[in-house]
Amino acid sequence: MSGASLAATTATPAQTEELGARLAARLVPGDLIALRGPLGAGKTVFVRGLAAGRGVDPALVRSPTFVLHHVYGSPPRLHHLDLYRLGPAADIALLDLDSLLDTAPAAVEWGDHGDLSPWNPLRLSIEIVPAGRRVEALSPDLAPERLVRAFREALDP
Repeated sequence: MSGASLAATTATPAQTEELGARLAARLVPGDLIALRGPLGAGKTVFVRGLAAGRGVDPALVRSPTFVLHHVYGSPPRLHHLDLYRLGPAADIALLDLDSLLDTAPAAVEWGDHGDLSPWNPLRLSIEIVPAGRRVEALSPDLAPERLVRAFREALDP
């Protein structure tokens, strides 16, 4: 793993979860993680790690493709959204992200399908590579510095 490039290569799903858990330990309400990558790349696996790092049983995490939104923990410890079914240029107003982010951090799968820029997300790309999965921050200068620092620290445990 390399913190300088704001990217990590994980060889197994467990390592991808572990990276998510290390990041989650540094998240606070208001933080938004936008995930992108092809089907099967490991976006939900990464969110499983986020849930574990927020004290939620990772076995509870399922892709919210058909329901759009899952809430993990009570009170909410993590919001998990999926824009895949809404398609590119999705109208996300109905999701009321402001209210969700008031209560807990959120991870949005297929985050590139909607305009999340008003919430300054940390955009992470998860790609399939020969060695496993590559998790990389995209345009980190557009995310809050504290959130970028949290990801950098998660890369170098």
